Amino acid sequence: MNKNLFAALACLLLVPGCSTAPQVSLIPQEDGAFRTVAFAPTEQLALDGSLAVAASTCRDRQQRHVVSGIDTRFRGAWSNPRDHKDQAEQLSAYVSAPTFPSLNANDDYEVKIQFRCV
Repeated sequence: MNKNLFAALACLLLVPGCSTAPQVSLIPQEDGAFRTVAFAPTEQLALDGSLAVAASTCRDRQQRHVVSGIDTRFRGAWSNPRDHKDQAEQLSAYVSAPTFPSLNANDDYEVKIQFRCV
């Protein structure tokens, strides 16, 4: 029984998680506002990461956060090209871009949130 339990736990530990935590940066602004920049494999993860940082930043000040702007950008490889002949051109443009992200990176979405603590 213990061997089966050990084998099951070992298998679970070897399987990577389906989602990864977003990378979030907090940037204080001159006017007392803040900006978060989050990168994640999905737009929702990036948004949730930014909002969590905003909430915790203001909670530390015993205030609440008020979002004044959200900007979302897809940074990953092209999706659903209209025409197969465009695929080569799109891939070339993607690889030649100055900020070419890794194809196996988990930073396809970028979400920027502007907020204040009130």
